[in-house]
Amino acid sequence: MGIFRRLTSSGEGSALFPFKVTITTTTANRAFRLPIFDYEGLTPNFVVDWGDGSSDVITSSSDIALTHNYVSIGSYTISISGFMPAFTVNNSVSNRGLYTSIVQFGINGLRRLNFQGCNLLTSIPSSASLSAVGGYDGLDEMIDWTGFMSRTGLTSIPSDMFNFSPNAQIFSSAFSFTQITSVPSGLFNNVPLATDFTSTFYGCVSLTTVPLTLFDLCPDVVNFSQTFRQCAAITSGVIQFTFNTAVSTFQNVYYMASTTNSISGTAPTIWLRTPTPYGVGAFRNCTGLTNFASIPSTFK
Repeated sequence: MGIFRRLTSSGEGSALFPFKVTITTTTANRAFRLPIFDYEGLTPNFVVDWGDGSSDVITSSSDIALTHNYVSIGSYTISISGFMPAFTVNNSVSNRGLYTSIVQFGINGLRRLNFQGCNLLTSIPSSASLSAVGGYDGLDEMIDWTGFMSRTGLTSIPSDMFNFSPNAQIFSSAFSFTQITSVPSGLFNNVPLATDFTSTFYGCVSLTTVPLTLFDLCPDVVNFSQTFRQCAAITSGVIQFTFNTAVSTFQNVYYMASTTNSISGTAPTIWLRTPTPYGVGAFRNCTGLTNFASIPSTFK
């Protein structure tokens, strides 16, 4: 009972709504390590149910119990109840291919979360489908979305994905190299503290539609480096960044490897801003822009 009370207190309700993912092993006696890390001095303290009838108490990010051996081939739903500040796969070669679904986000005090490299993950559960188990409420303390679904099999993004994360600041490579075809309108409307969109959609070669008002409510952004690099199928025009006056770098923001791309519209005159932001390669090979000829060489 003492452990239960401690975990409920530090886990901010996660005893009721745990974080859950499913993994699938294809070999017997498969070792698997939970990708748990500290975040800004915050350390984990939770109970993990491994989905095979066994469980462990985890009290640090170096706990040897974070590695578990699955004796038999099969699918297992891992449940984490307690405080977990960071769960980051980080494209780990040894385990990225095991994740097959995000079951629920739970309420665990998350500050950083990514499934980078988990190519078998194809979707994010909607907040409506999770309404009975906390929805997206457990994402309310998220700060760093770096690599969130990068290099996964993701094809679409829930429109309210970040509506419950008002403190979020970093979206670097959040959806890079995925198969999404559109970005939902208002996706970043509720993250006013956002500062970094480096490579957020880099390499999304199937992406065709991007709302031109996508970043209008993010006034503190300083970095749009490579945000839409190699997104050659975009047909919705280019963002003007009118309300993003604090930006210091637009390097390669719309960089295309060749002139074979669908980028059209008029490039924003970011080179006229004072002070002049860094913009090398910002509109490289975007020859379909109406003002391409007048873009300074340092921006293309």
